[in-house]
Amino acid sequence: MSDTPVINPDATRPMPRINTVAMASLYRWEVRRYLKGWQHSVVGPVGTTLLFLAIFGLALGGLRADVRGIPFTHYVVSGLVTMVTVQTSYEMTAWATIDSKIRGTLAALLGAPLRPIELTAVLLAAGTTAGLATGTLALIGLSLFIPIVPASVVLMIVYGVPGSVLGAATGLATGFWATRFDHVGNMAGLVVGPLIFLSGVFFPITAYGWGFDTLARLSPAFWIIDGVRNGHVGVAEGTVLSTLLPLMIVTGLMALLCQRIVATGYKVKQ
Repeated sequence: MSDTPVINPDATRPMPRINTVAMASLYRWEVRRYLKGWQHSVVGPVGTTLLFLAIFGLALGGLRADVRGIPFTHYVVSGLVTMVTVQTSYEMTAWATIDSKIRGTLAALLGAPLRPIELTAVLLAAGTTAGLATGTLALIGLSLFIPIVPASVVLMIVYGVPGSVLGAATGLATGFWATRFDHVGNMAGLVVGPLIFLSGVFFPITAYGWGFDTLARLSPAFWIIDGVRNGHVGVAEGTVLSTLLPLMIVTGLMALLCQRIVATGYKVKQ
C-alpha cells in the first residue's frame, strides 16, 4: 500500500527553497490593504504635505531668505516628501500589525508556510511600497506648485528606498511590541513624528544651537532627509559617506531585529 496521505497527497512535499507563491500572495494582500484605505494612506498624507507647503512655503516663503543659495520653497519640498514617505511606511506596517494582533489573525499569519525571513521580507516590502508610492504622489503634487528638475534621481532613490525600509521596519517592530492602538499612535506622535520634524524638514540643522545640531546628525531621519535633498536640489549638510553608510547599517540592523521578532513571535499572545 502507498504511504501517500489520501486527504492531501501533497502533504509530504518538502517546502520550496523560496516560497514565491505564498510571498506574492501575501504581498498582494498587504498592498490591497494599503489601496483599500486610500483616503487615509494616500489622500490624507498628500493633502497634509500640500498644506505644509501652503503654510511654510507659499505663505511664509517670501519672508525667508534663501537656504544655501536656493529658494526656501525649493528647500522645503524634499523635506516634506521624505517626511511623508517615512511616516507612511511606518504607519502601513505598524497599524496593520497591531490590527492583526488584536483581531487574532497575526498568530495565524505566523503559522503560514513562510519562513520568518520570507514573512519579514514581504511585510517590509509592502510597507516600503506604500511609503514610496505615497511619497512619489506627494512629489508630483508639490511639483505642480514648485517645479524642480532633480539634481540626481539616482541619489534620491538610493536614500529613499532604505529610508522607507527603515520606516517600515520601525513600524513592524512597534506593531509587535504594542498591545493597544494607543501605543502605535503614541509612538508615531511622540517619537517618529518629532524625530523627523527636528531632522531638517523645514530648515538646516545648523540653525540649532547648544550642540543640538551635533545630536541631529546622529538621527537616521536626518541621514534620509539630507540624502534625498542632495539628490533633489543638490544641497546637503553631510557627505554621502557620513549619511548613506550609517543609514544602510541601521536599516540592516532593524531588518534583522524584525526577522528575530517574527521568528520568536514576540508578544503575539498577551
